[in-house]
Amino acid sequence: MIRNICLVAAVCAGPLLLAACDKAAAPAADPAKEAAAIQAQIDLFNSSMKAGDVEKAISVEATDFHSFGGGPDVTSATEDLKGAKESMHDPNYGLVVKADHTEVAKAGDMAWQYGTWDATASDKAGKPVKANGHWVAAWRKDDQGRWKLAAVSNANAWPGGAAAAAAK
Repeated sequence: MIRNICLVAAVCAGPLLLAACDKAAAPAADPAKEAAAIQAQIDLFNSSMKAGDVEKAISVEATDFHSFGGGPDVTSATEDLKGAKESMHDPNYGLVVKADHTEVAKAGDMAWQYGTWDATASDKAGKPVKANGHWVAAWRKDDQGRWKLAAVSNANAWPGGAAAAAAK
C-alpha cells in the first residue's frame, strides 16, 4: 500500500516538479543585446556630459556606485553627482568615455568592461589641459532590469598625476 502511494505521488508530482524547474530556469542571456544596452548607457553618459546635464549622466550609476583613481575616491552616485556639478563650473571641462571590451555574465545580470577616457580641464592659468587614460568597470542590473554602473577604476594620466587632478 505504501509503495502504491509513493508511486502515485511520484507519477503525479513528477510533472509538477519538472514544470517548476522549467519555470525557475531563466532564459539564456543574449550577450550582444546586453552589451548593446550597456553601450546605450555609455552613450547616454557621454551625450549628457557634453550637454552639461550631469543629473542625466550620473543616472547611469547605481546608488551605491564606487569610483577609484583619478582623484578622491567616490562612494555613491550622490557624491559623484556633487563632484560632476563642481567640474561643470570649469568652462574647459569635458569627459568622454569609450568602451573597448564588454563581457556579460551568462546569467545576463552582471557585466564587466574596460575602455579609455579623454578629459579636458583648466589649469591654474585657465588654459585647457588634456588628459586620457584607461578604466575598468563593473555593471549590474537594478531591480527593474536596467543596467547600472556599479564601480569603476581609472588609470590616471593627468599631467602631474592624481594629486594634480584632485587639486582641480
